[in-house]
Amino acid sequence: MTQAEKLRGERRGTIEEDEMGQLFYGSTGQAIEVDDALLAHVQLVTFTKLRRGESFVMSWKRPGGAGRETVWVQPSIPLRFASDSDQEIRINGKLLEDLAYAAGSLQGMDLSADVAPVLTAMRGGAQRAA
Repeated sequence: MTQAEKLRGERRGTIEEDEMGQLFYGSTGQAIEVDDALLAHVQLVTFTKLRRGESFVMSWKRPGGAGRETVWVQPSIPLRFASDSDQEIRINGKLLEDLAYAAGSLQGMDLSADVAPVLTAMRGGAQRAA
């Protein structure tokens, strides 16, 4: 089960399987596609880190599985978050903690890794967001 599939259990209402948000880094206009639910969590962690003046590493797998990309996120670099869904996304406290911890580590925040194993149970609705 992918991270995106696990996160879909966190959403309120019905959200289509293919709703992917975009993260725009810098002024290039090139988008990084991220599941809407994951993007909402990444946005909160990113805003918190940048508000504190903290920089961090963010990485993800390239589309098609051919390699990885890594960027340095800092307050002077413009970021834009765009969501495909107009549904409210329930925020999971455990996932926020996991992403914040990863962002503070040497490896940084990995948007393509399973960052929160607890989401497996949440996919089935066994546990609710904090």
